Parts: sequence; structure tokens; C-alpha cells
Amino acid sequence: MELSVKIRLSLQRALIHNLSTHVRGICCDWDESTKWFKIRYYLDIEPNDEERELQSIVMTEFECDIQDFEKLFEECIFSKDTYENLDKLRLVIMWRNETSIFG
Repeated sequence: MELSVKIRLSLQRALIHNLSTHVRGICCDWDESTKWFKIRYYLDIEPNDEERELQSIVMTEFECDIQDFEKLFEECIFSKDTYENLDKLRLVIMWRNETSIFG
């Protein structure tokens, strides 16, 4: 199975019970040769201890699934920018629909 598919499935599984209502979106990037992985959370509030704890749980579950990386980086960013203006890295794991469904 392709690594990007394994990453997406692992993170989506880990997020099922560890996703805050304040998360707007989650994306990630990695480098197989230097063995680093980065996950970035975009929030609609300033990051707090609860948000960081949920993020840490997700990374722990991810590490149990995929052990290809030696360095893991986590970013938790408050932003009101639109989806189009945010740096979504290589792979979008999930993104909250913020457009009106009636308009």
C-alpha cells in the first residue's frame, strides 16, 4: 500500500475519538529519505492545553501504526484565513466545510 494512503488511514482512524470541535483542518507532509513527518492542525481558537493533548494522542496512535519516521513535528495554529489562503502542505487529512450549504 502506498505510504500516503497508510498515513491518511492511520490519521483518520486516530482522529475518530480525538477530534476537537475547534479543528478547522488537518494536513501533513513528510520526507521518506530523511524520515521526518509533520502534522499541522488549523484551529478556530488559540491553541490550548486540551487541543495539544488531543493532538498528542493522535500522534501516539499514528506512531503505533506507522513507524517509518524518526522525527515527528506537530503544529497547532489559530487562523481565520480562508481555505484557499492556508498552506495545506502535501496531504489534507480533513477539512471542515465552512461554506453555507444554502447560499
